[in-house]
Amino acid sequence: ATTSILLLVSFFLLSSTALAEEQSIKELDQALTHIKESYYGTIDMESLVDSTLQSVLDSLDKDSKVVKGGPPSLDFVRGLEEETSITEARLATAEIAYVKIGFFGRRTGTHFQKALESLGCGSATPPDVPRVKGILLDLRDNPGGHLQSALEVLRHFVPPGKTLLIEKTRGGEKPHLSDGGTPLQLPIVILINGSTASSAEIVAAALRYHCGARVVGEKSKGKGTIQEVIPLGTRTLILTVGEYLLPDGSSLRDKGILPDLEVKGHEEQLQAALSLMAVGGRQ
Repeated sequence: ATTSILLLVSFFLLSSTALAEEQSIKELDQALTHIKESYYGTIDMESLVDSTLQSVLDSLDKDSKVVKGGPPSLDFVRGLEEETSITEARLATAEIAYVKIGFFGRRTGTHFQKALESLGCGSATPPDVPRVKGILLDLRDNPGGHLQSALEVLRHFVPPGKTLLIEKTRGGEKPHLSDGGTPLQLPIVILINGSTASSAEIVAAALRYHCGARVVGEKSKGKGTIQEVIPLGTRTLILTVGEYLLPDGSSLRDKGILPDLEVKGHEEQLQAALSLMAVGGRQ
């Protein structure tokens, strides 16, 4: 009886190991297929034959990775599933609106519009709310997020028909144009730091390029990659499939945005931005 139990346990262990190996091979094959079809970068596919999934990842760019499970969107990968993206909206002074965007979630555009209106700088601001004379947009520590919401924020400021960014993949280039109404004509100062990334960098760059906004703080992260979520079974591949180019056609990837006024220290940056706003805010 003891021998039978041991044989049965051994059978189940061998079966589990075989299933796990089969799943790993299947996931590797799926990953290689997507890499061959969509990966934005130079890679020798022949050198990846008989490789492990980890060794394949080591051959890709630093932003491509594998995570456990099967998240339905990049919002979950980045931890941006909560919708508290506008973390602060207030008057910094009697005439300057301050809005802090922690990340770009799916409803950030709507929340941003409401914040503008409540602070006296939106198109539908009630007549009894005093109009402000400038906007201080805080994008420090903003990791990016939902691109469409970032574009919705830009449409409040950038005239219709202007290029907000260019999406470049192996299939070519696709410009994203502003399709907003009459833009707000207000001086803008933007706060950034080394953790300002992706969609947040796109917003800062487009506002500086089209609206003459001034940028204060520290060099941003330089994460301009376009990524695709690819379920593999028990894991998910986050694959770089392109990059975002700024309105002037320059690359954001690994370069970041240099501030017009470099300032270190959280409070020091805020005070420098307010001082810049006091003298006009525009370039």
